[in-house]
Amino acid sequence: MQFHKRLIFAWMLNLFLPGLGHFYWREYAFGLFVFLVMLLASVLYVASFFVPLPGAVTWLVLGLPIMFYGFTFVDLARTARLKRVSVNRTTQAALVIVAAGLVYQTLSPSALLNFGWRNQPEIYTMPHNRLNPLYATGDVLKASSLAYTVRIAFVDRPILHRLPQRFEIVRFEEASGRRRTGFVVGLPLEEVLIVDGLVVADGLPDPRDGPPGISLTGDWPLTQTDQFSILVATVSMGSLDKVYEIPLTQLVGKVDRLF
Repeated sequence: MQFHKRLIFAWMLNLFLPGLGHFYWREYAFGLFVFLVMLLASVLYVASFFVPLPGAVTWLVLGLPIMFYGFTFVDLARTARLKRVSVNRTTQAALVIVAAGLVYQTLSPSALLNFGWRNQPEIYTMPHNRLNPLYATGDVLKASSLAYTVRIAFVDRPILHRLPQRFEIVRFEEASGRRRTGFVVGLPLEEVLIVDGLVVADGLPDPRDGPPGISLTGDWPLTQTDQFSILVATVSMGSLDKVYEIPLTQLVGKVDRLF
């Protein structure tokens, strides 16, 4: 291949698998070092869901590896200029290296493609005005599962790292399989009563009116949740419509407006 094509090819390999571009240019030790640094960064990223870190610490353990990864692309250009004549790869060898990168992206829990595919948000259009003025018909919303759970390859179930907070807007799946959008009114192991729009949890009223811009009205009888479920309310123009007891496994994600 021509020099610039070989450089672009090496950059592509580095995207597939950190360090693979240097491996292509026969810098095996540095390629392995790049891979280990990014593997450690991936492990720390997943761990950060379960262990809250201060902002400065988050920057050090996650930001610095990302900066280092960006530098590896610059270093690949330097390496390519130095070895543009001395390194030759057959087509078969190049295909084997590409296959290694694709296998990594497909199977490795630390690979961006694998992790992103398993934890991709649900994008949907709001079909009604029931949450107006917060969300209106036609708004494009995003339900992010990463707000509450993490899915990792070779682990059968999503791993819960955070419970939703009261009055957060969530996407959930009811028993029939239909997906709805509502807001949280009850957390695990709570007794919840709604009287004229006021949420009373374990005998203590929550003075907040509900989600921003929505003044809730209506009643709901005393309901007890178990340790693995939450209560989610749907509304119709501010009036309480129905309260669902949703297992945490049927929680799709936290809802935000995409555009």
